[in-house]
Amino acid sequence: MKGQLTLFVTPTLEKAGCRRRTRTSAADNDEYFTCRRDRVTKRNRLMTARYYYWTELHRRRFDDTLRILADREFFIEERTIEKALLEQDDYYRELIDTKATKRQLRRIYPGFDWA
Repeated sequence: MKGQLTLFVTPTLEKAGCRRRTRTSAADNDEYFTCRRDRVTKRNRLMTARYYYWTELHRRRFDDTLRILADREFFIEERTIEKALLEQDDYYRELIDTKATKRQLRRIYPGFDWA
């Protein structure tokens, strides 16, 4: 190893130019969430509202409703839905007590079909 010369070649870097986009900040209202926990909570509330919609307004069975929510609407495991429903039990009871209508649900969550 004595007497050997090792060459280190560093590549030349070219300037990338103006490819970067400017970052936009989220609006300061309740519709935008920055933390994962807030997004999960909002998803679980929506999932609870959809569960109420299918079970109370369309009179579907529990297992049919779980299948709809898991396979067609939220694309998550059924046990995740069950856990979310347990966490959002107060909200579900509130929907039942107020007898929320499709129109009220559409006003709260406009992104879903409440027909």
